[in-house]
Amino acid sequence: MIDVSLLGWLLVTLTSPLSLVLLVVALGSAAYIGVTALAAAPPRRGARAIGTGVAACALVAGMIGLRVGSGAGAALPTAAVGIAAAAALGATAACAWTFGAAGAAALGAARARRSAAALQAGDERRRLLAASQRAYVEGDDLAAETAAADAAVERLRAAVGALEDARAALEARRDAARGAGGDGEERGAEDGPQAKEASALAEDLARACDEAATRVSMGQRVLAAAEAAALRIACNAPLRRLLRRRPREAMQALATLGAGAIAPAAASIEAFLGEVRAARVEVASIAERRAAGGARGGAGAGAAEGPASVALGELAAMESAYGALLERLRLSELHASTRASVEQVESAAGALSAAARAAAIDPAALGALVTEIARAESAVAAAAPEAGGSRALAEALAEGSLALDRSDATSLSELIAALRELR
Repeated sequence: MIDVSLLGWLLVTLTSPLSLVLLVVALGSAAYIGVTALAAAPPRRGARAIGTGVAACALVAGMIGLRVGSGAGAALPTAAVGIAAAAALGATAACAWTFGAAGAAALGAARARRSAAALQAGDERRRLLAASQRAYVEGDDLAAETAAADAAVERLRAAVGALEDARAALEARRDAARGAGGDGEERGAEDGPQAKEASALAEDLARACDEAATRVSMGQRVLAAAEAAALRIACNAPLRRLLRRRPREAMQALATLGAGAIAPAAASIEAFLGEVRAARVEVASIAERRAAGGARGGAGAGAAEGPASVALGELAAMESAYGALLERLRLSELHASTRASVEQVESAAGALSAAARAAAIDPAALGALVTEIARAESAVAAAAPEAGGSRALAEALAEGSLALDRSDATSLSELIAALRELR
């Protein structure tokens, strides 16, 4: 029995020396498989260092704490098992690092591809949504609907024309059969059976002509109704397009933001009014063109003017409503501008009043200045006295003090000039 222990902990008990040899061979095989897998795998930075480090640590740990067997003969199997185990652990660690990093890189690349695909799909959806919204606003579906209606009318007109050609051919054959039947009656009684057959054929042709005329009349009525419907679709298309392109954002901003949105809303409404006028011109041109085509094709032009007049009336009402709103917005903008100008004037006047109050002359300071000048003049007069000078000085000072006391309009310059004249 051979005990294999690490740091005093029993790991496994081998039954024979052959089991020990098989253990060493298995560990060596594991190391060989790991090295071979590393050689076949793409090189990965750090794998060699990790494998070498793990192998060295395992070898040191085996030399310190690994024991295989007991007694004096345990050193050789311990070294063999320790070296094989260190090699196997190093190769396993290097393989784990290499293939783990490769797997992480593959997962990251797959995640990046999925993210890129999701972003691309999102961009495509946004592009399609933007294109759909743009086509909806521009009225591409309305144009397609109008074109389909026109194509249906053209097919119906062609069918009615074919019915008229068939009726004309039947009428020609009927007239020819009637002429042949009249000649047979003049030839006599021996041609009686042939005359009867000709008369029966003429009756059949007459019935066929009546049926063809009825069908042509019905086809013409259907064609007139189809032309009116196509005209109604064509005339309503500009109105429906305008209803889609009306300035909703400007109205919402005007309702929520107040005076700050007046100018943008006015610009949007003015642009929309231009589109309304263009739509009126378009509807008028459609009405003229369809009326002329109906007159050429035999349809009544008066009935075709109904949808056009209704559409023009709706457009006129829309233009009137938005025009009145635009005028109110311009008036509001003018009021806002006037209010802002008045506020600026009030602000400037208030600032000027404050500055004027701050720049007002203090009567006490003015009195102190006059007193200082009087004292200086008195000192000069004392240094060079003149006859009557003291009395004049006293009178001037008395007048100046009296004027300041009663807040007279005498200016500082006049007081100083009076004092200067006393010298």
